Amino acid sequence: MATEAAMMTRDNFAELLTPIHKKIFFDSYNEKPLMYKNIFKTDKMNAKKQTYPHLGAFGLWQTNTEGSKFNHDKFDEGEVASFEAKRYDKAYQLTWELVQDDLYNVMKGIGKGGSAKGLGRGLRATEEAESASVILKGFDNTGYDGKALFAKDHPLINSESECSNLIEGPLTDESLKAALTLMRLQKDEAGILISASATQLVVCPELEFTAKAIVNSILQAGTNNNDVNTVPNLTVRVWDNLSDPEGTMKPWFIQDTSLDNLLFLRREEPIFGSEKIQDQMDYNMYGYTRFDVGYCDWRGLVGSKGVAV
Repeated sequence: MATEAAMMTRDNFAELLTPIHKKIFFDSYNEKPLMYKNIFKTDKMNAKKQTYPHLGAFGLWQTNTEGSKFNHDKFDEGEVASFEAKRYDKAYQLTWELVQDDLYNVMKGIGKGGSAKGLGRGLRATEEAESASVILKGFDNTGYDGKALFAKDHPLINSESECSNLIEGPLTDESLKAALTLMRLQKDEAGILISASATQLVVCPELEFTAKAIVNSILQAGTNNNDVNTVPNLTVRVWDNLSDPEGTMKPWFIQDTSLDNLLFLRREEPIFGSEKIQDQMDYNMYGYTRFDVGYCDWRGLVGSKGVAV
């Protein structure tokens, strides 16, 4: 004989509802693919703080003669890119009266002042927004080397020269080719070419069709001639969160995904749970996680604000 479902009481309603809301939370969190995971390398943090020291590089090898001592070289220590786990959380209450009076909606994950479904979607939106802010702020921030993420004058530790990963102007066939060339000219800390090569083009939603026309056209886009399109077969990523809330720019950038540059570091995976509110019959349903997002290197990235200067 089948066991009857447990009757919900004041003592067990959180025990019965928490698994239901937990499933709804994670189903909502995972209901759409996370775009940032195609752009940021995701990894675990082994401590609250994680650092990426930048070291110099050896220059080119020198010729030598038989019987001579080795040519010696050294490289210097540079600046350090740092990450620190930040706590993100959100909670809502389930009251006994709500359970009694609106059981149908409670069982679907809806609670007064919030819901499991909303909580899951909210976390997904938070992770996308925090990741996109690295790019949106990347033209004016001050990074580990004293320059913005996208800058024309990144200093090199063991070289007197500088390196650029900034393009100016809207996304066009011409500006994209200039960005691709600029990436191929990126250098290590000793001023030696690193053979960076873009694999994807990431754009704000306002540039979706421009980007796809440039990359996917058989003929050269934006011209009246019949020249063959020579832009490489880049993967086009349209990132909704890259839309500038201020409306002052239409950012786009290219990326060599084989290089470590943009990082999403997770200290604690998302969790969902419940706790009884002291001196009440009610419960808090909560979500919690810790992570940090940023970049450990500007190499393998070339970007533009997407507006005329």
